[in-house]
Amino acid sequence: MNYLLTSLLLLASLLTAELHAYRIVCYFQSWAVYRPSKGLFNIADIDSSLCTHHIYAFASLNSNGEVTIEDSYADIDLGGYSKFNAMRNQNPSIKTMIAIGGASAGSQTFATVVTDPNKRSAFVNNIVAFIQKYGFNGADIDWEFPSSSQKSAFSELLKELRAQFDQHGYILSAAVSAGVDTIDSAYDVPSLSQYVDFINVMTYDLHGYWDSRTGENSPMYAGPSDTSDYQKTLNVDYAMKYWVQKGAAKSKLNLGMGTYGNTFTLQSASNNGVGAPSTGPGNPGPYTEEAGELAYNEICEQHNAGLWTQHWNEEQKCIYAVHDNQWVGFDNIAAVKIKAQYIKNNGYGGAMVWSIDMDDFRNTCGDGNYPLLNTIKTYIA
Repeated sequence: MNYLLTSLLLLASLLTAELHAYRIVCYFQSWAVYRPSKGLFNIADIDSSLCTHHIYAFASLNSNGEVTIEDSYADIDLGGYSKFNAMRNQNPSIKTMIAIGGASAGSQTFATVVTDPNKRSAFVNNIVAFIQKYGFNGADIDWEFPSSSQKSAFSELLKELRAQFDQHGYILSAAVSAGVDTIDSAYDVPSLSQYVDFINVMTYDLHGYWDSRTGENSPMYAGPSDTSDYQKTLNVDYAMKYWVQKGAAKSKLNLGMGTYGNTFTLQSASNNGVGAPSTGPGNPGPYTEEAGELAYNEICEQHNAGLWTQHWNEEQKCIYAVHDNQWVGFDNIAAVKIKAQYIKNNGYGGAMVWSIDMDDFRNTCGDGNYPLLNTIKTYIA
């Protein structure tokens, strides 16, 4: 009897552990292979132990519903797809997926395909064929963003994909907005939650240079400068709760974390708090070379060189830094720790990270390789 009881308790413990396994979903920006100097990131630089799911960004689509390769040189000639999927040989427990869409794919192209039943059906079949041909475990649908007239068609796309994917054992996910207006207009949340395996909520880019005033990229909570009702929705806590309120299963929601900051050029260097007037995007970084954004490795490297004065934002549980008329809001190790603990404390399904190649993967700043991802893994496990 004691042996049977012990065995049952052990089985219950194992089942509980399985039920409470958290996802860490990590996107890889395929164009990172072109970054200069210490920003250069190849698939060989990926630590396959840090994430449960790795998503290759992006493949695209055309108006006929065909899935298209965005960069045949990186994806095929340099072996991007094959090397990415070969990571499963190093770590058989991980899953590899292809993201279809993204900002450059064009929402109108998605709309043209998905609202036409024949093209939508062809698109579904082409996604399955693409996964089979290149050896992925599934696909992430990144339509940015459906309009209210396309809401039902998007749900129908996911329903048809679910039926096809179930025949092959493929994983289906969707990357979705954190903005309440978009959630209301673009998504039939209960059906979306029903058809996908998990939902990647993009709880970042909540503020940027387009606001004409400084703001944190991914604030955990509303802050004192958020005075309107709408501004008070632009935070991680509100967005995640809103997805649940609209009908999403908590266990399917992944909280998005950015390994980068959004930057601003201040109107006045002396007025540099959260909510300060800005004139446009901040200066490009040496590796990502994009105005309005700095990767975490760029921020911490510049901070170590004395270029940033950092300020912890206690109300919003994140950080901002200032140098002359330059301003950046981002998550550091302390901030992602809080987000990881929030996931566990509130019963969400896991974390999503955009993106693995913008963490300090070379330990340039002295906190170890991948300090943000390692922190997430430590506190979410």
